[in-house]
This record gives sequence, structure tokens and C-alpha cells, in this order.
Amino acid sequence: MDEKDRSPSLRSQHAPVRPSQRHPFLGRDPMDHGCAIFVIVESLQQLGLESRASMLLSWLGRFEGLERHLEEEADPVLCVRQTLLQHVVDMPTGGARKTQGELDDTWHNIVCSILRQSFLHACIDWSVDGLKPRIRWDPLEQTFLEFLALGLPGEELSVWTPTSGTPKRARQCAQLLLRQVVQ
Repeated sequence: MDEKDRSPSLRSQHAPVRPSQRHPFLGRDPMDHGCAIFVIVESLQQLGLESRASMLLSWLGRFEGLERHLEEEADPVLCVRQTLLQHVVDMPTGGARKTQGELDDTWHNIVCSILRQSFLHACIDWSVDGLKPRIRWDPLEQTFLEFLALGLPGEELSVWTPTSGTPKRARQCAQLLLRQVVQ
């Protein structure tokens, strides 16, 4: 398989990952979960938004571990990777360097796309027998892994997505992700 066939693309992320067990890949593939974070950084660079990488990855880290409790298509890292790859595919080829205003518009569109992803609206709580929750996770207050550590013996972790989403959380995340980056 040549390099072009092995490089990440929007289309290839929907195909089952069948990494080659042979040398030199030894079971790794550019589109597997472990490589997704690198694709995110590379996509931001291709879009001229490398200055946003630290903020986006820090925010995305708040959801680490959540993928184990959601459907595969709701995996936070894979959803963000998909969003960025779509923007890379939609980016005009060639041409002049983007102005700061164009970069800001691109970033705003990316954030809006991320805010529509189902993982952002997942509600998770610790409760006994699924009754009144003792504590509910707020990704802006603590990471998902920190929240998991708060579970008590006998409690169950409940995960659901309200039909109306979580608009307040989406607004707060938008404010965080859209704040100005000091250049």
C-alpha cells in the first residue's frame, strides 16, 4: 500500500480500521484512535489554526475516558477529528494566506460544528438504583476522569443524552473555545 492510501482522509475514517500487522506498521494505522490526536493537530496546522491547538486539546482532555461510556460514533476525540478533517477537505486549495478575519471565521465554524456533536450533550451522574442523582458531571468544572473518581460503593454511573441537548453547556463551551487567543 502506498503512502497516499495510508494517509488520513475524511473518507477513510468511516472505513473499518484494518491496520497492517506487517512491518513497518505493526498493527498501527493513521486513522486508529491512538493517532487521532495527531490528526487533530495536523488538521489545525493545515487550516492555519495551530495557535488554537493547545486550547482545543486542553478542552478536549476534559472528556477523556467518556468514549468508554458512549457509542463509538460519539467518541469525543474521533468527533473532533472528523469535524477538522471535514474543514480541511472543504478548504480551497492554493490561494493566498488567510487573513486573521478569515481564520477567526473558520475557527468559529469549527466550534459550531463541535458543539453539535452528541458527546458534548451527554449527561452523566452517580446515583443509587438510577434514582435521584447524588452528583452530576459538569465538564467545565472537572474532567470526566476526576468525576469517575467521585463514585461511591453501591452507586451506578448513569449516562444519557436529553432530547433537547444541553444548550447552557454548549453556550459555556462556545465561550471558552471562542475566546481570543493571544498571538
